[in-house]
Amino acid sequence: MKLSRIAFIAFSVAAGLGAFAGPARQAAAMDLSFLSKMNPKYRQCVNNLHAQLQPQYRNDGKVNDAIVTACNSRFPAFGR
Repeated sequence: MKLSRIAFIAFSVAAGLGAFAGPARQAAAMDLSFLSKMNPKYRQCVNNLHAQLQPQYRNDGKVNDAIVTACNSRFPAFGR
């Protein structure tokens, strides 16, 4: 029992020191410049369909995926 307690404390100290000694610089933000190249008709389609949703379906992942698939089949997001 005492050995497991000592091992837990040692692990906690090592993890704490590792968090402080980690990389000093911040991770670079993801480049989202590719979004400006999206098909405007595709963006309009997604926005229109989201605006027509009833409130209980706005945060439903399956509904969101169906909207994206439907709009992508009509207006490819980045062309064919």
